[in-house]
Amino acid sequence: MKRLALSALVLTSLTGCFRMSVRSPAPREGAPEGRMGASFVAGLTTSDVAAGECRHGLSRVDVYWPWWSPIVYVFTFGIVAPLRAEYVCAQGPDAVGDGAEVPPSVPGL
Repeated sequence: MKRLALSALVLTSLTGCFRMSVRSPAPREGAPEGRMGASFVAGLTTSDVAAGECRHGLSRVDVYWPWWSPIVYVFTFGIVAPLRAEYVCAQGPDAVGDGAEVPPSVPGL
């Protein structure tokens, strides 16, 4: 029983969270939009952000596990891990030279 408890403790101490952020210097246009996706088989496949409505590309992309994702990951034995992708479209080239400062995308920790 002690070995099982120790193994469970080691297993939970080795878990972590997932977050990926990509920022471009392009000014943001509009509010963040989000999509749900999933990573399968311990991260061998992942969801992608193909934002066709962003005519001038993406200004910011954040991909992370929602708070409930580790629960799903444990119950499916690592086969499925839900992901959330949030993105902001970039402004067009006519708005780049207006001198407006871009506010930070994510507040500091």
